[in-house]
Amino acid sequence: MPPRKRFSADKILDAAFELTCKQGIDNVTARLVANTLGCSTGPIFSHFASMDDLHEQLMDRIIARFVTTASSVEHHDPLIGAGVGWLRFASEEPQLYQAVFLRPHRWHHKWGPVRRQMATRMERHPRYAHLDAKERFALVGRASIVMHGLGVEIWSGRLPHANLELLVEQLALPVVQAALQQGWTQDLHSRQTPSQQRDLSAS
Repeated sequence: MPPRKRFSADKILDAAFELTCKQGIDNVTARLVANTLGCSTGPIFSHFASMDDLHEQLMDRIIARFVTTASSVEHHDPLIGAGVGWLRFASEEPQLYQAVFLRPHRWHHKWGPVRRQMATRMERHPRYAHLDAKERFALVGRASIVMHGLGVEIWSGRLPHANLELLVEQLALPVVQAALQQGWTQDLHSRQTPSQQRDLSAS
């Protein structure tokens, strides 16, 4: 009798990631992952406490892929380069983009470290050098709101032949420049008190 195959957690995540790329994260079930591996569901639950646990670790892989793509674009302004990478991710990895940006999930807090990493990359650029770490973090958040709108346009196929760098420079960069000029340095994604919300609306 041939020995039984052993499946590591990484091998299971590889199969789940492949399924996500092809069919979307909502189709990543224990049975489909097991079918992809050619095994029962037993090995999955020997490594993961639940499918929710597997999905969270899968989300970590998707975010890591996003960071790699967003960081791969060479540009003198790191924020513009990351924006172009964001749109490239939406274009080249539509199922991954949908998984992380276009469906409800519990792991939005995982974007905090990604934003801090981007804010750190900006600290030596002349456009952002006068900002402190919190202000750069907030600026990345504001830019991400615009980038998400552009990402949906790319993901949906409504801008199939767009020049991605031109999109970022014409639509996202003006928002960044306005924030710098007006001193809009509050983080829109943070929890705000009623008085902070009034201050924001007044500005």
